[in-house]
Amino acid sequence: MYLAARWFPGHLTELDRAECVELLERSEVGRVAFGDPDGPLVMPVNHVMVDDRIVFRTAPRTAIADHVGTGQVSYQIDEFDSYTSSGWSVLARGSAEFVDGVWLTEHDLRPEPWADGRRTLYVCITPTQITGRRVVPV
Repeated sequence: MYLAARWFPGHLTELDRAECVELLERSEVGRVAFGDPDGPLVMPVNHVMVDDRIVFRTAPRTAIADHVGTGQVSYQIDEFDSYTSSGWSVLARGSAEFVDGVWLTEHDLRPEPWADGRRTLYVCITPTQITGRRVVPV
């Protein structure tokens, strides 16, 4: 049996940068987006935060690895409740670069990927912009 979600009007509010970073810190999974020759591409990854920077692992010779250092990326996390028509979304835009074991040791982190396979490359997104919005029922 299909149950339709109840519709509640919502109020949209902007989140400040500090709240956006807090939501990024509490989240584990997001989507990294970039453009490749075939058009926009969005890939899910799990991440950890170092200050305002987003760090995740990927494998060599993947679309993500091939794009690192070649252009801007964005990273999005969100959470929604269809029943109450509420939720939030955070978008970080910036550049991505590979980081090495020395950098990781200095920051005491080792992000562990959820997906199978060898993910030996560590990617750090340094956002130049972090924005967010929240929808709450009124």
